[in-house]
Amino acid sequence: MNQHYHYYKAFGLVFQSCIEHPDFFAEPASSKPDCRINFGAVPQRLSNPDVTGGAYQSQGTRFLLNVNNVGRYLIENGETITIEKNPGVATHEIIVFLWASAIAVLMHQRGIVIVHGSAIKRGNHAVIFSGPSGSGKSTIASAFVTKKNAMIISDDISAISLDPTGIPIVLPGYPLMKLWRDSSEKLGFEWDDTRLIRKSVNKMVVNIQERFVKQAVPLQQLYLLAYKNGGPAEITEVSGFKKLDLFLGKIFRKNYLKREQSGTADIFTEASQIVSGIRICNLQRQHGMTHLDETMEMIEQDLHQSGIINTVE
Repeated sequence: MNQHYHYYKAFGLVFQSCIEHPDFFAEPASSKPDCRINFGAVPQRLSNPDVTGGAYQSQGTRFLLNVNNVGRYLIENGETITIEKNPGVATHEIIVFLWASAIAVLMHQRGIVIVHGSAIKRGNHAVIFSGPSGSGKSTIASAFVTKKNAMIISDDISAISLDPTGIPIVLPGYPLMKLWRDSSEKLGFEWDDTRLIRKSVNKMVVNIQERFVKQAVPLQQLYLLAYKNGGPAEITEVSGFKKLDLFLGKIFRKNYLKREQSGTADIFTEASQIVSGIRICNLQRQHGMTHLDETMEMIEQDLHQSGIINTVE
């Protein structure tokens, strides 16, 4: 089957994609992209898999992801993603899992650290808000964009690498953010039912091309988000060996990583180097939007005191 290709850059890689992404920045056509994304036949299972999970199998440098009622993704050698979608499934539903779980596998295979978090550029540095789904990563990041003139580096998942001098850097993701309805209305984004990430999820995709950073940004701060029952937000710096343990716990789709998998050893080695060069803090706050402004001011004070920004706006 002949396929027309589109070229985009994300997480430091050039992708040749059979799927058009109007919200992405187009790249010049490349004869040697870092990764190729195609529709094609994908096996229902791998022969003699090394590891089997509830929805996935891995076999050396091949990884099969099966998403119920959506389709199957075969990720190979950190270079190709082949997609076989179920009949009647809309392309935008395929994209949800392509640019999250499938891309995470690809990054794992290439030995690149990817954490569950949204990254902004504040001053000259990157700040990541990390936490489980629903913890407010995108909400806080987008609030800094709309209220503090920050720039977005990535949403929901953030790729971290080391530059040639060993400094941790956050690689730009793609110029989209995903917001729950209450967050979008609080932050001034008009709700649009045609932009839902999935029919079953009341979360909207927002184009943020005008506030998107296209270059890698040095990482200096990681906030680990959690909720508390009452009282003001609290920020507590983490030190010692606990920093690495907490950081490893935020690696996106860590359950996909196995010691025998290609790239895994590189990821754990690089993670320890990243942690040594950044500040990590626990951030506890009340659930909901009511105290968002107060939480942001506390974060601003913390960034100012740690020297990440020079002035408090």
